[in-house]
Amino acid sequence: LLKNEAGALPLRAPASGSIAVIGPNGNLSEAIAGYYGGNRPCSMNFWTLADAVREHTKEVVQVLGAKDVQTSDDPDPAALTAAREAAEVILGVGTDLSIAAEGRDTTRLVLSEGQMKLVRQVAAAAKKPVVVVVLSAVPLDLTELLADPKIGAILWAGQPSVAVSGLGDVLFGLKAPAGRLVQTLYPASYVDQVSIFDFNMRPGPSKWPRPDCDPAKEGGKEHCPKGTNPGRTYRFYTGSPVLPFGFGLSYTTWRYDLVSSPQQPVSLAPAEELLGTSRDGMFFSSRDGGRALAGYAVNVTNTGGVDSDEVVLGFLAPPGAGTGGVPLKVLFGFDRVHVKVGETVTVWLYPSAADFMQADESGYRYVLSGTYGVHFGVQHAGTSGMGFVSTSLLAVASDAGQKKVYV
Repeated sequence: LLKNEAGALPLRAPASGSIAVIGPNGNLSEAIAGYYGGNRPCSMNFWTLADAVREHTKEVVQVLGAKDVQTSDDPDPAALTAAREAAEVILGVGTDLSIAAEGRDTTRLVLSEGQMKLVRQVAAAAKKPVVVVVLSAVPLDLTELLADPKIGAILWAGQPSVAVSGLGDVLFGLKAPAGRLVQTLYPASYVDQVSIFDFNMRPGPSKWPRPDCDPAKEGGKEHCPKGTNPGRTYRFYTGSPVLPFGFGLSYTTWRYDLVSSPQQPVSLAPAEELLGTSRDGMFFSSRDGGRALAGYAVNVTNTGGVDSDEVVLGFLAPPGAGTGGVPLKVLFGFDRVHVKVGETVTVWLYPSAADFMQADESGYRYVLSGTYGVHFGVQHAGTSGMGFVSTSLLAVASDAGQKKVYV
């Protein structure tokens, strides 16, 4: 759940009038069924977003409004009529396999021009703020939708195929959303900053021309300016995301309290020993690397009015974060718990030996001493009633000349 103004969600089946499901992805299901999943659902029923809504209300009007997810055409007038007449409007937009799939990389991080026209005009025509359901594998820039007061809620559903039927329970409040963004939502300009051929995760000058340079106009690609890599993923991205990795809202509100922390300083000797027993050209197993070096207990309290699941994320911000190839932060653990209204559940999360290691420019691992920031939750969501708490941790290595192991 990325936006929910004035309780736009959950919906309630209207006593009179219809719910309009508008948008090309209101009908998305069979087209992506079988893509990294089964293509023979129960009874061969290829559920759509519209079907999910029909499970919870009597009268549903469905209009695609746009011929596909790539169109630049103006909306179908029937979509605007449906929006004006409906008691509630749900927009189903996003991408499909024609935009992004194996062997086909997306070239943009925005909804197509035709879908944006549809969203704007439907939202303007509707009686009340609309709900937007985004079905997409692409981390789209939703800046305009987040800022539009005529859009009451945005639910990001990924690319669920026939499992889209479960969205009905969330839209109508039988289940409270607790999901978290598994991608950083970058601004649309990101695609012009760094070439897709630049595989570097860390920020810095790129060897490749800027993607927005036209070699034909510049007299050859050798005359195009080189790009600047702003960093990839939440670990290294230095810009301002539209929404950060791990973001997600709820139908209730939360408070986090840190109730147990490790005694400091924490010795990194076990991590050093782990590197010391490895062979050059090899690394340790994930089982050994996952050995806990510290433990934190976070009390998770449901301070709102809805029983709900909650997903607690634990991040480490290493010393020197964002410099010398050190990531800005790293997710070290998470847990999902169910908490009733007014109750508290304790969550334990444990940074491991591998979480206190970094890699140099040659790919060699080393143990990093210093003061780490420790964060639970996403601060950006903390201003919207979600839990967030932070502390610091001093971690000390005993061997200044740690063995480096290539991985």
